[in-house]
Amino acid sequence: MALRPRALAAAAAAALVLPLLVGPATTATAHRPGKAACTPFTSPVAVTEGARADQRISGTLCTPRGNLATTVQLLLHGGTYDRGYWTVRGRTGGPSYMEAATAAGHAALAFDQLGSGTSSAPHSSRYTDTTHELVTLQLIRTLRDRGYRKVVLVGHSFGATVARMVAAKHPDAVDGLILTGEGAPPNLASFEAMFGLYMPAGQHPLLAGRRLDDGYLALRTGGKSDWFYHRATTEPRVMLHDELTTEPGVYPADPAYGDVALNRAIRLPVLVVVGQDDKLICGGQGADCTSTATLKAAAAPLYGPRAKLEALAVPATGHSLNVHRTAPLWYAYAQNWTKRRVDGGR
Repeated sequence: MALRPRALAAAAAAALVLPLLVGPATTATAHRPGKAACTPFTSPVAVTEGARADQRISGTLCTPRGNLATTVQLLLHGGTYDRGYWTVRGRTGGPSYMEAATAAGHAALAFDQLGSGTSSAPHSSRYTDTTHELVTLQLIRTLRDRGYRKVVLVGHSFGATVARMVAAKHPDAVDGLILTGEGAPPNLASFEAMFGLYMPAGQHPLLAGRRLDDGYLALRTGGKSDWFYHRATTEPRVMLHDELTTEPGVYPADPAYGDVALNRAIRLPVLVVVGQDDKLICGGQGADCTSTATLKAAAAPLYGPRAKLEALAVPATGHSLNVHRTAPLWYAYAQNWTKRRVDGGR
């Protein structure tokens, strides 16, 4: 059963023991010793083109220990999340996405989008429809300046939409694109129903203390467990932690943002990963997620030949892939894909 506001007091009490239940990998800096070197990352960014870089992005940069990685994966979380989406372990004893990436020899930067986590939260009136793209481009330049020759954007949900727009509008900026919980035709009826659960972040019981203006939105408590999960492959401790760590966001005002017609301009390799039980993508007028073959067939018309499209439908998995016990399946595929399509050329 989804958490409801009347259950928040009990849930808050449960939060006191969550570090014992979930483990240290739900924080952005905790990784298995000896596997990677992880350091805090901060970077000043501008909210609009030509403006002063007066905001700060916070993140965690992990590199393979003893390995001079030349490819870096820039990880863009989706709405309601922060960078912790990439360090959570959906399966006890399994790897996080960050651990999987560094174990494969890649560097990885997980960052908090503006307004989430410990990154700056400027007044929502300062955002434009392209603010998140602009921030991503600034981080790409920073990573290039640090010596990384190839950059792969790995996005989840809205983060994948931003990644897709960066690749479409700035095709020379990145070398590969991994889209999760996105990248295929969506189930629009489900999206409309889910959007009805958003509220001003200042009115959300878990976020009111941040004193954000009403342009920041947050999903009502219970929304994640209702819409983002396939319960049969979810550990209850992970779902509880997820509901108690919701994040606010500012989203583009233009309803046409992320127009799939722009996908034809993408000139770099694309991997689309969707859970077979993703309520926001599969079914209705959305994609047929019955198999990897049907998912690819649904997504293929959106892309041109230079995308060299590959797809993966993950069984028994909902929208937020990383919080399921099945997550290591797609982690392994994504690292293999990066080695083939990016490290080894296109």
